[in-house]
Amino acid sequence: MTNIDTLIHSLIGQIDKKSKIVINNFLYFTVFMLLSIYGVLFFYELTEIEIIPFLYLSIIWFIFWKNSEFRGKLFLFIASVFGYIHELIGVHFEYFIYLGGVIGGVPIWILPGYGAIFWSSYNLWRTFEENYSNRHWFNQTNFVILIAFLLLILVDYLYFDLSANLLPIIAKFGLAVLLFKSIRGYRLVAFVGFFTVLTEFSGETIGTWYHPEFSFFSLMAGYIFLLWICLTLNDLFKHKKDWGKIEAFAAISLSIFYIFSMLGFVAV
Repeated sequence: MTNIDTLIHSLIGQIDKKSKIVINNFLYFTVFMLLSIYGVLFFYELTEIEIIPFLYLSIIWFIFWKNSEFRGKLFLFIASVFGYIHELIGVHFEYFIYLGGVIGGVPIWILPGYGAIFWSSYNLWRTFEENYSNRHWFNQTNFVILIAFLLLILVDYLYFDLSANLLPIIAKFGLAVLLFKSIRGYRLVAFVGFFTVLTEFSGETIGTWYHPEFSFFSLMAGYIFLLWICLTLNDLFKHKKDWGKIEAFAAISLSIFYIFSMLGFVAV
């Protein structure tokens, strides 16, 4: 083995060791997520260069893949593929607009980015429970989540487009929530919903993309549905999916809605 091979092997080992520490620590991973989100968004808005964010997010994507079991890998793959297709369709029907994009008006870094943000949200929820579930205040987080959602509703209604399409958006979001059955499921929904919508809001504010109609809860419903798809596929592969009537109704209703949206008959 040459000195260069030794150096590369040592560097890969150090990256693997450090990444495991960050991934499994709630506070470290939160900081890492936020720095990655805003770093990519600001860089792209200032330069409109796609390849560097693509390479950075692809490296993160593969680090996550290496540190995942089957469910995590499913999150990465399904979220990336479904997410990018959704973005291509959305740009085609002008549901939203990017600064540019070499493929169908969508930047290529969105492909690994979708999987990375979904995996990150799921991992953040996992590490939060593992790091803090033994604390006396842990169960109070349910009330914090509820208050946060109520504040989001107020802000969305007063400053964004929730008031313009109140009933359709609430119905869509309500159906997405009905896909889940437990407090643990709702906590996961909160983590994924918050961080994906934070990314959407940040990109909108920074100018990376633009939605003619912007609503936290309309966007969140789609992300929650994609979360459910990932979890359901995982359960189906392991032959342990337990369907409920309410869940099935919500899944069929949202599937019909998003199929029609992909055909351009309704706005997402």
